[in-house]
Amino acid sequence: SDVGEHNASIGKIEADFAEVRKGGTSEEDVQRMLDEISAANERLQQKLAKAEEQIEAQAMEIRVHETDARTDSLTKLANRRAFDDELKRRFSELQRQGTQFSLVILDVDHFKKFNDTHGHQAGDEVLRKVGKSLALCARDMDLACRYGGEEFAFVLPATEARGAGAVAERARKTIESMQIPFEGKQLNVTASFGIAQAASTDDPESIIRRADDALYESKDAGRNRTYLHTGDNCVPIVDFMKAKRKPAPEAEEAPAAILDTLPGRTRFLEKLRNEVRDSHNTGRALSLLTAQLSGYARLDKEFGPTITRLTMDSVAQFLDNAIRDKDVLGKLEDGRFVVLMPGVTSNEATGMGKRLSKALADCSVPLGKETFALNTHMSVAELSADDTPVTFIQRAEAQFAAEYASAAEPALA
Repeated sequence: SDVGEHNASIGKIEADFAEVRKGGTSEEDVQRMLDEISAANERLQQKLAKAEEQIEAQAMEIRVHETDARTDSLTKLANRRAFDDELKRRFSELQRQGTQFSLVILDVDHFKKFNDTHGHQAGDEVLRKVGKSLALCARDMDLACRYGGEEFAFVLPATEARGAGAVAERARKTIESMQIPFEGKQLNVTASFGIAQAASTDDPESIIRRADDALYESKDAGRNRTYLHTGDNCVPIVDFMKAKRKPAPEAEEAPAAILDTLPGRTRFLEKLRNEVRDSHNTGRALSLLTAQLSGYARLDKEFGPTITRLTMDSVAQFLDNAIRDKDVLGKLEDGRFVVLMPGVTSNEATGMGKRLSKALADCSVPLGKETFALNTHMSVAELSADDTPVTFIQRAEAQFAAEYASAAEPALA
């Protein structure tokens, strides 16, 4: 409505100016019209500034409500809504990229009896202390939440059963050793844990059901312990973790592929979080170098996935050998790598990227009668004071996409 009022004011001024021009314009007329236009613009600017302040205040209020809507008020952990969203996100990642994850569900032992004996206020204090312990035991990438009542859960990205077992046992022992002061008494509780590693046949309901089955197996076995649902049955996690892993068939004969050892987006983001935190604390520079193999889609289409994978592994080995020991090489998606460079400014990273790109361009892969040059496009982003790990990598990818869109794709020679 303010913009419409402004347009009407300008329209009136233009009409007045047209009438004045019919009888000849003077310098005073022109100056008067310019003053009116300037005043109209200033009024609109003031109204727009006020509107922007209101919008920002409302946006902040919405963010606060969103945070509250996803946080359990008693324990300050994520709530069931946030848990459901995270589980869906991890299943989507499992289906798209094959990134494994695990689910841990735990239950405070004999909590109803504890409430009846000591009262609900004591029960609430126990839940608060348990929630605080779980938050301390969780890694940066994990989601610790209050599942409901005295039940809690961990969603553990990029984590297989053994890693989930280590997290669960650490949390179980922490809860077991807690001293909870309440009305002059020292209260103690324990908790039972159930673990399920996501399988390709799972969905949110089935993995919760399997973790629940393992949890109740822990309770049936005497409580204050952790069981794992293997897919077929439930076993004590301590026995599972002691068992030796069976080597993959013909593992010694298979060629080592560095591509398989590189962290994907989730694991890379975990490493990035630590470096971003250190960089903000120390003021040390931090850069991301993104590298894309040009012509990747054409290579995959014309020569198939096997040749494409071997080519990508060659690029990965070259980059891994060329970067410093403290740098971290990761893979974001097909044909694209990212290098985390602690203590490196954007100018230094750009210089390094140019040297790497030139060295790769001098290499080529023979493909029958043709050769494929290892041309790459590289882009650099440096951490800013306002960046979080997520905004940093998003900004790096957006910058790369903008630069790569204008680069010409090389052809097979």
